Amino acid sequence: MEKVSVIVPIYNVEKYLDNCVKSILRQTYRNLEILLVDDGSPDRCPQMCDEYAGQDDRIRVIHKENGGLGDARNAGIREATGKYFLCVDSDDRIREDLVSVTVEAAEKTQADIVVFDYAGETPDRKQTDLFTFDLPEDRTFCAAEEPAVIMRTCSAVNKLYLREFWEKSGMSFPAGRYYEDLATIPKLLAEADRIVYKKEVLYYYLTREDSITHSSDFSRSYADRTRAVDELLDFFREQSLDQTYRDELEYLVFENTWFVPSKEIVLNDRKSIYLDKFREYSLEKYPDLENNRYISELSGKDKILWALLRRKMYAVMVLMSQLRRLKERITG
Repeated sequence: MEKVSVIVPIYNVEKYLDNCVKSILRQTYRNLEILLVDDGSPDRCPQMCDEYAGQDDRIRVIHKENGGLGDARNAGIREATGKYFLCVDSDDRIREDLVSVTVEAAEKTQADIVVFDYAGETPDRKQTDLFTFDLPEDRTFCAAEEPAVIMRTCSAVNKLYLREFWEKSGMSFPAGRYYEDLATIPKLLAEADRIVYKKEVLYYYLTREDSITHSSDFSRSYADRTRAVDELLDFFREQSLDQTYRDELEYLVFENTWFVPSKEIVLNDRKSIYLDKFREYSLEKYPDLENNRYISELSGKDKILWALLRRKMYAVMVLMSQLRRLKERITG
């Protein structure tokens, strides 16, 4: 059995860490190296990590100064010795056969990256979201064959990586910034020769009101999102791939610097200047963005939200959100 490194960046999550670590220890695949990266956590997490290491010799602890999620992942990747590695956020959990399923797929196909589905859940394990992808299943492909892969799945946690491929790519996550996945994963997917997709939910992320994605710091969200996209567009331009993946990059800009952040802002502050700033940034990059062919593939609900957003009908968007939450409370 090939060794697999599981990298867990940890910061201020003592309430959730045990659930995460136990889900890793329960893996049916036993040849694991579990790297708990204490990113200068101010709570009991450093002590908890050391206690876990004393209970299972597959666990190694890295204590470091706080540098953010991307920096902690980089530290874990540098220390990893497994043929493959995966990243698990410290408030999330993984299905007990995640490693078995993905390693089997990687070994069978000699894949650089194995992609899989993931879902959001509340602390009492009620599902909130499902992320599944329109990609070929159980066979290898590359971005040149399936260009949509670079925009379908920018998350770092729903993938198993061949460590040798990662090292040859020279990629690393930006330190001290949000949206480090967005700045890194599309580039990595564009460089992979062999990608495999498993259409199974193997990862569960915790939906928390205090998470980065629920932050009301719109100035930082704007700065980090737009910087990540700027770096992405520069990379594809330098590789002479900006026209090859024009539609996909345009959709990335639409989703990450207009549609998604604007929905978050509307629910917090409809008068925020960042609603216009995100819109202006997106249209500056791609003036005809509203005609992107992938927008026609949005779900029915998202098409309605997009139509309201374009017309700046923010009050209606808020009302729709309130009605949805009321329905959820009534139906449980």
